[in-house]
Amino acid sequence: MFFDVFQQYPAAMPVLATVGGLIIGSFLNVVIWRYPIMLRQQMAEFHGEMPSTQSKISLALPRSHCPHCQQTIRVRDNIPLLSWLMLKGRCRDCQAKISKRYPLVELLTALAFLLASLVWPESGWALAVMILSAWLIAASVIDLDNQWLPDVFTQGVLWTGLIAAWAQQSPLTLQDAVTGVLVGFITFYSLRWIAGIVLRKEALGMGDVLLFAALGSWVGALSL
Repeated sequence: MFFDVFQQYPAAMPVLATVGGLIIGSFLNVVIWRYPIMLRQQMAEFHGEMPSTQSKISLALPRSHCPHCQQTIRVRDNIPLLSWLMLKGRCRDCQAKISKRYPLVELLTALAFLLASLVWPESGWALAVMILSAWLIAASVIDLDNQWLPDVFTQGVLWTGLIAAWAQQSPLTLQDAVTGVLVGFITFYSLRWIAGIVLRKEALGMGDVLLFAALGSWVGALSL
């Protein structure tokens, strides 16, 4: 089986998890920066407000570049965490400062992956928790930057939790996971509605309601 290798070499899984976390963290930085721009471009195009000369951005294109001098980032300058340290947090071409958030996201993702591999070794649940951490890290940073949670991230949390339960890799049964989603949605939507009446303003965004509902698929109804 797949986990037999890690039984023979117990140090392999934490090492692979850490390296994998750094790589995924680097990709999350791309998602965090580009996905909000992609959504704004889609909205502008839908309303006919996007200039025809403006090129669309995707997660793959254009290649990663410095936002200050627009120079394409070299492969050797794109190594997770190490490149930022070697460049001392500055662009090789224009010497503009590179935000500390990039290495922090990579480091946080690597730590989350490492902890999952140590707490749940040789377990499919560890993989599920790694995926959950990636969804939550990206969603949290985007929310901090833009004050909104894109549905794709809350849906990712939801479906990953349900699939883990369906595959019997979760502490919850599929029925418990679905119940957690329903209870989470009803509870936090009700709180949102009541708070809106009492405070006469939106106290809890719909994205937050959906996120709490999605987390119900991971922790169940009683833990929400």
